[in-house]
Amino acid sequence: MTMTRPVALAIAGALMATQAAQAQDGALRIYSAYPDEHMQALIEGFGKAHPDVDVQVSVQPGEQLLSTLELELRAGRPQADLVGLNQASIAALQQAHQAFATYAPAELDAVRSEVRDPSGTSVPACVNLYLLQYNTNAISEEDRPSSWNDLLDPRWKSQIALADPASSQSVHSFIWFISEYLPSQQDGSFGWEYFEKLAQNDPRLERSHGTIRDMTASGERPLAVQLLANGQTSANRGDPTSLVWPEEGSPGEISSFAMFENAANPEAARAWLDFIVSAEAQAMMPAALGCAPVRNDVDYRFPDGTAVGDVTIVPVDADFIAAERDSQIDRFNAAFGR
Repeated sequence: MTMTRPVALAIAGALMATQAAQAQDGALRIYSAYPDEHMQALIEGFGKAHPDVDVQVSVQPGEQLLSTLELELRAGRPQADLVGLNQASIAALQQAHQAFATYAPAELDAVRSEVRDPSGTSVPACVNLYLLQYNTNAISEEDRPSSWNDLLDPRWKSQIALADPASSQSVHSFIWFISEYLPSQQDGSFGWEYFEKLAQNDPRLERSHGTIRDMTASGERPLAVQLLANGQTSANRGDPTSLVWPEEGSPGEISSFAMFENAANPEAARAWLDFIVSAEAQAMMPAALGCAPVRNDVDYRFPDGTAVGDVTIVPVDADFIAAERDSQIDRFNAAFGR
């Protein structure tokens, strides 16, 4: 249907009125895939420096949030100033809608170069690495797997949990690492054949990593492909679990924030992005978003005692994941016979 000029003007006027009302109330509106309890420490820290800004956060699971944003961006009416998502998802939205403004925070130079967004669209908050998590009551340290390849051992049949790429935005980083990155390093043990073999061990496919964390802690599925954030949460609350750094390495999903091009409160949005990369906010990341700081000058050690500066992070190819998301889901489903 062709939109007439009066209708287009009416929609534009309504959008401007909505944005003006948002700007007048002084609120900073954030759409976030990060749970409320993870965001709270950051909101409180930001509030100390900006007590006049009312931060309002709307939280949705990643895939649900992407659906919400698709609808709003197609209508040209995003209802927030900022979004918190992984870098690959932000890149996908930018490719489709050119929805975000570029911004370089004041202390961006202190951020590890390999996690910065070359386009300047998203601002890295922390790195969420994929690791192996296991239940220490069910699996001994001597028997635990030490590599991604170990998950193919038949002894782990019906004991593994893994996120479903149809419902989890994050697991696409792990799928890219196994199907694309490791084969590019001349490692013939990986590629799509790996997932076909993994399927033979009947892993439980779940919608979220939080659910997987709880299943591992309870022993229902004592072994998991897990994000650092959930492993850190388990460590913080004393769950009988531990993490393993796989021998082949770990992909680093970059948790980020981005400012909408037509943000109603761009000044407050930029202040939030400045805060996110500050040393103060970075020191909060393990307890807040649950992942590793993106600055090496922040004193942080992973749950196993490894210093963040001593870890080689393999940043995921956000552009590839954004462009190939649907095809990767199809290939994953085919490997699992779905």
